[in-house]
Parts: sequence; structure tokens; C-alpha cells
Amino acid sequence: MERIDRQKSGLQLLAKKVISWITCAKRPLTTSELQHALAVNIGDPCLDKENLREIDDMVSVCAGLVTVDEESNIIRLVHYTTQEYFERTAKRWFPDAETDISMTCVTYLSFDASKTRFCRTDKEFEARLQENALYDYAA
Repeated sequence: MERIDRQKSGLQLLAKKVISWITCAKRPLTTSELQHALAVNIGDPCLDKENLREIDDMVSVCAGLVTVDEESNIIRLVHYTTQEYFERTAKRWFPDAETDISMTCVTYLSFDASKTRFCRTDKEFEARLQENALYDYAA
């Protein structure tokens, strides 16, 4: 965390958000789920695609603590001991993580795109999930 804290403030914030989500999420997240989660601005009516971060950027700002499983596309901490450490010390590093995750999910589910008509087919539903990567987690 010292290496992360030595980065510019914007990169520090991104790294801490990435690690916070990975540590405190209720299940492992795919890269696209995390991209969407980090792009949410609380109170906005829709997701601004300009806010989607590159996966390589999300990994690199975390100073070697984060990796992507290429097979499953899950973004995770590099080793289970790293996960255990952050789970034990989450309140110290990420005191507002649960609130932040909850607010992000509520905002995401409230976006205007979710108010469009219901999906008539499984294919439509799968396409909507693909386009709105955080829906499954947020719900």
C-alpha cells in the first residue's frame, strides 16, 4: 500500500477503489463488472461510457497486488494471502466500502437504461446484461 500511496492522488484513488471492490464485493467480479462499477457517478441518470477505465490501467495502478485471470476474466488479488490481509484490515483501508458499493449498485439499477421495456426473449436479456455489465451483480 505504500507504493500505491506514493502515486498521484487520482491514481491512488483508483487503486484503492479497485482493491476495495475486489476485497469487499460479495463475489468475484469480471473485469467489465468492475469497469462499470468504477464508472458510476452517484446521482447521474446514466452511465457515462467515457468513465470506463482500461483494464490495464486498473491493474497497473495497484502496484502488483491485482491480476486478471485470463480464463475466467475475473479481476482478483494476486494471492489468497493478499485477499486475507485486506479482508482482515478492510475497515482500516476501506472504511466506507460497503456503503460505496451499495450506493453504486442502487445508482446503476436506477439508470435510465434500466427503465426501458422488459426483455421478451432470453437473447434480448443476454444482450442487455452484456451491455450493462454490472446489472447481475447490482441486483
